[in-house]
Amino acid sequence: MIETIKAKDLKVGMYVKLGESWLQHPFIKPNFRIKSEKQIRKIIFSGIKEVKVDTLKSDVTKGPDLFRNLLSVEPAQPDSQSGTEIPVPEEGEFNPMDQISEELRAAIENTLTSPQTKAKAVYNHSIRMMDNVLEKPSAENILSGKKMIYDIVDHILEDDDTAKNLSQITSHDYYTYTHSVNVGLLSVLLAKSVFKESVEQNMRELGAGFFLHDLGKCDVPASIINKPGKLTPEEWKIMRTHTSRGNKILAQANQLSKECGLIVTQHHERANGSGYPFGLRGGDIHIYARICTIADVYDALTSMRAYKKKLPTLEALRIMRDEMITHFNRDLFEAFILLFK
Repeated sequence: MIETIKAKDLKVGMYVKLGESWLQHPFIKPNFRIKSEKQIRKIIFSGIKEVKVDTLKSDVTKGPDLFRNLLSVEPAQPDSQSGTEIPVPEEGEFNPMDQISEELRAAIENTLTSPQTKAKAVYNHSIRMMDNVLEKPSAENILSGKKMIYDIVDHILEDDDTAKNLSQITSHDYYTYTHSVNVGLLSVLLAKSVFKESVEQNMRELGAGFFLHDLGKCDVPASIINKPGKLTPEEWKIMRTHTSRGNKILAQANQLSKECGLIVTQHHERANGSGYPFGLRGGDIHIYARICTIADVYDALTSMRAYKKKLPTLEALRIMRDEMITHFNRDLFEAFILLFK
């Protein structure tokens, strides 16, 4: 029996049917049983308001009339040939990174797709990719993620129309994976503007560094990452280790390129010397990291957090210009502003 409920009323154990199109939701499979609160947050975050739920395949009850208790659910119909219950495929039975990569490449290569739709596809697949990498930062997932980032960077460099649309669709919800994608895409767009036709930069590895700049947060306790209020001095001390932790994870995966190392290590340095981990100043901070810093601060200002409201684009840029300009390279900041025109 199929019932429609509000996304905010979903519970772990419900079997949902989200629709076949990958543009409608951020999951590998359209039909699956919810296994965690994180999946519910992803559904809500993706903008889905109502969800179809198969009550016969759900493991929870919700009110006396809507969901049946497991004890009263009729057994599933057997397969006519084998006489056994037909298994229900669950999300995660195969390597999701391979599927995401194939879908992304198909979307990018579709010449009939509009730039707006391609931009949305790039963003949605980037979210799914980073969610998988940060959930399980294995060498295999990091390598698969970097290969997908290479495809994204290549497309941004080749397709100006899609690139222009990407700066308009970043999410305002702050999770490590959405923040990583927002910063990654904006940084690649800024690097494209700054370096133009230069062949001196390895733009693919630059993109990898931008997307993976916060990889080290995987090794920071979740209680600190998800704390709704301001961190204590001791918690800040631990949080600041995410730069070295990120380098270590990439090194262990044999994916620590020069570009990734510079960005992961230096993206919290500030031009006035107030940053960390080394307190570098001005030109001592590599330009790759300076690019990432601007996108990083902008996304922090424009994202909704438990302890602050999100700021609109113009207000965030005004604060960066009037109150934080000593943190950045002025020329890079001016180039960043032009991305939103």
